[in-house]
Amino acid sequence: MSLHTNTGRCDYCIKIIDRYPNFNLELRDWFKKLQSAHPEAHTSCAGRGRMDQEAAFIRRSSRAHYGKSSHNFNAAIDLFKWAATIEEMYSKDWFEKVVAPALTSNLDWYGSPNASFYELPHVELKNWKAMVQTGLLKIVE
Repeated sequence: MSLHTNTGRCDYCIKIIDRYPNFNLELRDWFKKLQSAHPEAHTSCAGRGRMDQEAAFIRRSSRAHYGKSSHNFNAAIDLFKWAATIEEMYSKDWFEKVVAPALTSNLDWYGSPNASFYELPHVELKNWKAMVQTGLLKIVE
């Protein structure tokens, strides 16, 4: 049985987003709006502290060590479609038809054709590195 629910407001997704304090509110609100319009949209990961990031790196689900990922600054979210199979959960067609049109100008999606590297579920704040430099984003411990 899944902890996720397709109600348009999945409490388990919110728990994932709020796991670490101070997740970026703009990104959080964007996700909530997406999920409200598309109840099948869910998150598998949001912020990551040191242990979570290094574990993701070892599993090869991340290419970055701690301190180098937007997840470490509560500025990224990984999405999936609630579905019966992995192929459906990460259907490029669903991401292109649902996620891509919902993106705002301040978000980067790593499934887009011009992504710096391809990672279909990953959405992050476009200017997260500049926000870190100016102190607007803090590292998750």
